[in-house]
Amino acid sequence: MPVQLADSDTDSIGPYARLSASQFNAYKACPRLWYYEKVLRFKMPQIPVLFVGRAVEETICRVLRESPGLIIGEAPAETYGKPPLDEEGRPNREEGRSWPASMLLPLEESMIPDNPHDLREWTLTRAEQHFPLVYERCRKEWEKDERKAGDWHDVEEEEVLRMVFEGLTFHLREVERCFKSGGGPNMGQWREGKREDWPAPDGFQQNDFPRHHPLATDGDITWVEAWEITRPWFVHPDAKSFTMNAIHPEHWFQGEYDLVYRWDGEITIVDLKASVGANDRSGDYVEQLRIYAMLWYVTHGRSSQVHSLQIWYLGHASIKEIPCPSIDEMNEMERDLKSLWNELKQEQPTREDCPPSPAPMRGFAPGGKPAAPPETSRCDRCDWKAMCPNGSGTDEQVLPSQLQLPGSLDRTILEEIGHLNARATVRGEIFSVGLIREKTPLKMVLKQDEYFAQLYFVSNEHHLGGSTWHSLPKKGQNVLVEDAIFTVNWKGEIVLKFDPFARLSLDESPETESFNLMDYQAKHSVGGKVVYTYQKSGVGRNGKVWRRRGLMLLDHTGAMKVEGWADDWNSQFEMMEVGDDVVVTNIGLDAWATEVRGDYTRNSRLQIINRVDRSAAGRNRRYEQFNRLLEWCSVREDCTVKTHDDHRR
Repeated sequence: MPVQLADSDTDSIGPYARLSASQFNAYKACPRLWYYEKVLRFKMPQIPVLFVGRAVEETICRVLRESPGLIIGEAPAETYGKPPLDEEGRPNREEGRSWPASMLLPLEESMIPDNPHDLREWTLTRAEQHFPLVYERCRKEWEKDERKAGDWHDVEEEEVLRMVFEGLTFHLREVERCFKSGGGPNMGQWREGKREDWPAPDGFQQNDFPRHHPLATDGDITWVEAWEITRPWFVHPDAKSFTMNAIHPEHWFQGEYDLVYRWDGEITIVDLKASVGANDRSGDYVEQLRIYAMLWYVTHGRSSQVHSLQIWYLGHASIKEIPCPSIDEMNEMERDLKSLWNELKQEQPTREDCPPSPAPMRGFAPGGKPAAPPETSRCDRCDWKAMCPNGSGTDEQVLPSQLQLPGSLDRTILEEIGHLNARATVRGEIFSVGLIREKTPLKMVLKQDEYFAQLYFVSNEHHLGGSTWHSLPKKGQNVLVEDAIFTVNWKGEIVLKFDPFARLSLDESPETESFNLMDYQAKHSVGGKVVYTYQKSGVGRNGKVWRRRGLMLLDHTGAMKVEGWADDWNSQFEMMEVGDDVVVTNIGLDAWATEVRGDYTRNSRLQIINRVDRSAAGRNRRYEQFNRLLEWCSVREDCTVKTHDDHRR
């Protein structure tokens, strides 16, 4: 089973506290890097290559989902509609009808590919149908990202499509191997309509067919059957993100495979990389696949082992085989990862627990082949060197606890970011309940003595399982609001917001400590160093364009994003540079899960206190842009751009 869901009855960890292979690799590269990105939530610049990789993988998966026995190569990309999804956003395993492939009649025999050349033509034509839509969607996602960096015009669309073709070519080799082997050991079961517990996405229902597979024949295997039988498992492209993970039975680790081949009776896990493989991260890919081999082993009762691990470098058109770890190696790996989880996840580590001690850079040639390491250090290319003591930053306090701002009569007291608490636990009475739409309560009001608060639900699911609100809340009920986010809206009304860490329940726990609504501080002032700034925009439901601005602020105790409407920021926002020491006053608090955020309004104020050397800041920005260019070039290195017809030949 490529998917192993959490057991809600025994999962006391939840999705936000699990370890992953990417976190393991980040921590090995540098504990401080891991701390900045996983604890303080710094978000690295989002360059086009990151979204290009998504476009390549999604296009490949959309082609793999389809069948040459059901649609012609030139059919519109939307021929296969979306599958029925369950409440979690994953393909509905209980739904036996309304699946897109079930609504299509098999093609006439004369229209079905019956040789490898025609099958290849069909495959590449399907890619050409899907790619423009997927590519444009990824471009728009990049365009909307608040941390977008680089220039999408530098992306060569033909080169990206070429990587899609390379991945599908590798898959066609598996199809040919299946055809020549007569379908493998499971062809009989496939023809009978038997399905895997988690079948590969193919547009059909998840359970067994009532009689036989609709595309099954008698006699020798056909090329369409080889395509169907060979199809690997992959994350359904229409499924909600992170809903199809494999989760360790003890729930402290999770991972998501790219492709899992199993047609020949053996398990092959493939990692798709839209890159050349000639950089330090190629070492991370090896570790990730070895961890996935361990994850497969422990999620299958320690009775099934992976036979092959492969990295498909689509920018170099090569496959790198990774030696599978032994049982002893997997057991040791599991112990080491559990020890790391205990260190990093049971209690949130401090900055001192994560020293700036980067590992040496590793060298790789195209195709992920080991090579001499580069002369540059890991710190030279780190996005956070302006904050880190190994760069030009410091862990010490940079601003006094209170200071006199220009034009202010009183001294401003600065709160420590790491000690801000955005959550409230209060008791009260349900004063009113509006409609419930899509299982979310609307317009619910809490009354506490003579004070009122709006209850606003942004999540229905609690991170420890169950709902964030008890069923059918009614007017007059005495309730307990636990760990809701205390905010104030533009009208000045108190709003208690419910995310996955908050819950509304009947007041049946008198021992739970609670507070009055008026006990909570509505506005705060903070100061620190500017990590980065960002801007984002969109179009609202009313058709009007909206724009927001924000910054990531770091002090000696923690970090937080401060964000507000673009027009509310004063002119100092345009003057800021990364590394400046600033103060932001009179902000509200917001949060999501463990992340605390600041809400900047027209009554807030931004003031630059200490300026970083402007010439140095400019050099840092240019150096960062150069690093992003290097990242993009590493994807395209040694790649020859070819036309579509060149690939077909």
